[in-house]
Amino acid sequence: MTFEFPENDIRMSAFVTDKMLQIGRAMGGKTVAGAPAKRPYNATIYQTTHNTGGAIMGADPRTSVVNRYLQCWDVPNVFVIGASAYPQNATYNPTGTLGALTYWVADVLKAKYLRSPGPLVPT
Repeated sequence: MTFEFPENDIRMSAFVTDKMLQIGRAMGGKTVAGAPAKRPYNATIYQTTHNTGGAIMGADPRTSVVNRYLQCWDVPNVFVIGASAYPQNATYNPTGTLGALTYWVADVLKAKYLRSPGPLVPT
C-alpha cells in the first residue's frame, strides 16, 4: 500500500500553517515556527502517527474486507487482527480499542471458531 498527499491536502496544510503562524505572531509568541506538509510522504517522520485502514471491518462483504470478528469475508480461516480494520484513525491512540478487538476475536475463536471452523457471520 502506498500513500501520497493529494494536492488539496498540500494546499490546505499551507493555508492552515500560514494562519497558525499569523496567530502565533499576533499573540506575541517568542518562537513561532511551522512547516506545511510537503511531498513525498514519509512515515519515518510521523513516528507518533497511527496509520490505520486497509482491511476495513463492516457488516457487508461488498463494502468491507472483514466482518465484526475481523474474519476475512472471502477466506474464513484468515483473521486480520490490527488497526487495518479501522476505516480511519478517528482521534487519539487506537491501541486501547485494538486491544479490546483482539480480546473480542480471541474469545470468539476459542468459543466458536475452533469448535466449528467456518464463517462466523452469514453473508
